[in-house]
Amino acid sequence: MMKNIIFDLGGVLVGLDGLRCIDAFNAIGCERVAEYVRLRLTADLFLDIEEGTIDTEGFCAEVRRMTGCTAADSEIIGAWNQLLTEITDERKQRLKALRRAGYKVYLLSNTNDMHWQYTKELLGNEECGMWNEECGAYFDRVFLSYRMHLSKPDVHIFEEVLRQAGLRAEETLFIDDNRENIQAAASLGIQTYLNTEIDNWLHEDGLFE
Repeated sequence: MMKNIIFDLGGVLVGLDGLRCIDAFNAIGCERVAEYVRLRLTADLFLDIEEGTIDTEGFCAEVRRMTGCTAADSEIIGAWNQLLTEITDERKQRLKALRRAGYKVYLLSNTNDMHWQYTKELLGNEECGMWNEECGAYFDRVFLSYRMHLSKPDVHIFEEVLRQAGLRAEETLFIDDNRENIQAAASLGIQTYLNTEIDNWLHEDGLFE
């Protein structure tokens, strides 16, 4: 029986717009960073910020060093956050409905502090009073790569989620838009769903049965 649901963030709960992010970095003179986004590179700078090797201040300083641009931290953060588009009301309401139905709902995301702070804004100001550090209005707990110093598809991040949350793999469903991440989770016996279009999980009959 499935009792727990682990959601990815980008491409599952929040929309992604690479072109908008690229345009934003180009507009502040950070063409080399825009090229990283265009090629979907996760090495070097982006892996460092994703696994918490550097913080937001260090990320912005490295962007300036790489590109020679003079953009302020706020401009760089704003351009980077242009990658995230929206979390629709339908998605938010489904998260709440799943919790009301008795499921334990978790978030496991390869992300950074900039995107996480912006994600909390996207979840809506009406929920601010209910938030705790784990964004308790929507999730029982969040697991973020930059805090864990691990990132998907490393199987160890899934092992840590199971261990820290006290979950049984066979009772847990993992929803992600990346096939490698899905395969890593499945190798531990976790049930999986590959979300090829952002809202597919909302309309998949029997997914949460």
